[in-house]
Amino acid sequence: MPDPRAIACAAIVVACQAGVALWIAPRSCDGGLELYAAAGIGAVIVMASLPFVMPGGASAAGRFAWSFAFVVAGVAAWTGGLFVPGVRLLCRLF
Repeated sequence: MPDPRAIACAAIVVACQAGVALWIAPRSCDGGLELYAAAGIGAVIVMASLPFVMPGGASAAGRFAWSFAFVVAGVAAWTGGLFVPGVRLLCRLF
């Protein structure tokens, strides 16, 4: 089990991803999609590093497993943030 602070930080990062998605959705065709992609990449990097920054007594294999779990949660939150608030992916097709 990782440090409870790592789990709390992961939850905060996921909540921030949802907030950024809601903020970016109306501006997705005006450069917002690039900003959302950059924020998602940054969030996934932070999520991957959390078990190593705040180890909490887990073994190395446990840290890698928790890192993978946090990355999956971050990617799921990022993907959900694309579709739930209505971020437009195809802006100037016609």
